[in-house]
Amino acid sequence: MKHLLLCTALLLLSSNASAQALWRGVPSGATPAEVSALVPEAVPVPPAGVATEDGQVRLRIPAQELVGTDFEVAFGFEQDKLQTVVLRARGASPQQARAIAERLTASLRSQYGLEISTKSRREPVLAGVDRKWSYRRTSMHLQVVEGSVVQLRYRAEIPRSANPQL
Repeated sequence: MKHLLLCTALLLLSSNASAQALWRGVPSGATPAEVSALVPEAVPVPPAGVATEDGQVRLRIPAQELVGTDFEVAFGFEQDKLQTVVLRARGASPQQARAIAERLTASLRSQYGLEISTKSRREPVLAGVDRKWSYRRTSMHLQVVEGSVVQLRYRAEIPRSANPQL
């Protein structure tokens, strides 16, 4: 019985210790207070009431320089646990947005390797810049949306079951 309790305790501790970092070392599942402690420039956002696909945005950074461009950073929470980090920048033109996306692509490739082939992805791909990386249990999705908005989304991936139920 002691072995079972010890194994259970170790399993619980290891699952908490293995939380995947999303952006700047902030782990998925972190509370707003933990994110604020790790990223002091993140400021609280008034509650919007309606959650988006990125969860409830509770913290944001108005301007974060990345690849020579200022990005707004939004931290999305579900049930007070960090699920997504979204960086957005508006280019002056579609050409400038593509140039920013190319610089981000080079940076992401140097960190995470080549992006996932569009043929192997299980979701629709936008025309233009639509690239995705997967590293450990985090996905990074770079897109140019609305013509001139560069968007980079870090999201914790939910592990797939070996025996999915149909």
